[in-house]
Amino acid sequence: MTDPAPPGPIWAETDLDAIRHNARLLMEKARPDEAVAVVKANAYGHGAAPVARALGGVGVRRFAVARLDEAVTLRKAGVDGPLLVFAAPLDGELAAYERHGLTAAVSSPEVAAAVAERGGLTVHVKVDTGMHRLGFAPEAAADAVRRLQAAPGVTVEALWTHLATADGDDAAFALEQVRRFDGVLRDLGDAAPPLVHVRNGPAVVRLPPLTSRPALARLGGVLYGLASDPAMHAAMRGLRPALRLVSRVVHVQTVAAGESVSYGRTWTAERPTRVATLAAGYADGVPRALSNRGEVGLGGRRFPVAGRVCMDLLLVDLGAPDGPGGAVARGDEAVVFGRGGPSAEEAAAAAGTMAYELTCGLAARVPRVFRGQNAG
Repeated sequence: MTDPAPPGPIWAETDLDAIRHNARLLMEKARPDEAVAVVKANAYGHGAAPVARALGGVGVRRFAVARLDEAVTLRKAGVDGPLLVFAAPLDGELAAYERHGLTAAVSSPEVAAAVAERGGLTVHVKVDTGMHRLGFAPEAAADAVRRLQAAPGVTVEALWTHLATADGDDAAFALEQVRRFDGVLRDLGDAAPPLVHVRNGPAVVRLPPLTSRPALARLGGVLYGLASDPAMHAAMRGLRPALRLVSRVVHVQTVAAGESVSYGRTWTAERPTRVATLAAGYADGVPRALSNRGEVGLGGRRFPVAGRVCMDLLLVDLGAPDGPGGAVARGDEAVVFGRGGPSAEEAAAAAGTMAYELTCGLAARVPRVFRGQNAG
């Protein structure tokens, strides 16, 4: 089933077939590691529950999110199987982890103590090998694992870390992080947990297998066909972008030479110019930084953003009234990013950010449409 376009003036489309295609390719690349689909932040803006159900259909059985509320939402949507929460659990949250069958990330002595006291939980112990966000220092990690293994009712399923530079040009630091992680495994010896996870999506597409142990591979942005760094593009051939943001033209006018548009009068027509108004603005997640810098797709062509992006609207320079943009009419579809317009990476680069921020930043007021097999 494929959802129709909504009657409103703006919507986001997720191509579930593209995500399934990407998953198949990435699962093959990740072998022998087992894939973990990262569906945090509403699956990077693509729709967590529909995406998780689609991925289950191609054999993905493990998922991960950033926060407890995201995990509970997925459970209520019928997503079962192992579900890891990356965040450090706060006081009072562990009961919900047990109630919903969630896997907790243990990344500090305080969390380890709370987990050991409560029991009844499966945990993944995080090692800080160089990101310095969350995790045990390498010299303290082995002792933390042993203490948790000795706690009644606690299952230490995995040891893990996060690579800081797998998507960039500093592969040497990623390998240094692996060396530090391997040191913890050596300290643990036979007491090492049954699973490890080191590779994230960029490492899967750009680096060789990083461990010979039974491992998991966390697939995040690459699963959605998104590159987190320009260095990723060559390695991502074959992966398909899965999201596009579409708006409708709600007004078209000819602006006289010397007249300006939008707030601040930052764009002035040099000659009589057709200008289209789209029902898309920064309250929908369109970066204000695209003012006078971005482009949109209309009728298979690209046209520049004219003036400042407003809260609910943006303006597009269609050129001369008798030019290619002269045929644009009220009600036409305009692609802010995605198929038919600039890619998410191109739009993000114009805004001085990255594609993840663009897709994650789509507002709740933007209706979602799911395309592809069994989209409903």
